[in-house]
Amino acid sequence: MIAERIVELDGEPNFNPEGLATRSQTEYVEGKTLEDMIREDLVAERIVIESYSEIIRYLSDKDPTTRTMMERINALEEEHAEDMKTLLEAVAKDPPLRELRG
Repeated sequence: MIAERIVELDGEPNFNPEGLATRSQTEYVEGKTLEDMIREDLVAERIVIESYSEIIRYLSDKDPTTRTMMERINALEEEHAEDMKTLLEAVAKDPPLRELRG
């Protein structure tokens, strides 16, 4: 959606893999257990949600179309975070799952 919006605004999306890592809002942290991995995913989701919320506040009434798109994307990220939280709670309650190694 974001790439399509960039094109609509006469821009050119940058999909260069080398640049993606430098523009990322989160850093990759490898968990040692399933619980660690889920926790890291949850942290990353929360960082992204805050970043998108800042973008939404910045856009305010300057660009309602982009703001609406970002609100939709942020809602999906909030769902992902809730899924990760629920999964983390389930894994924390189940010792065999906690010890599962990737």
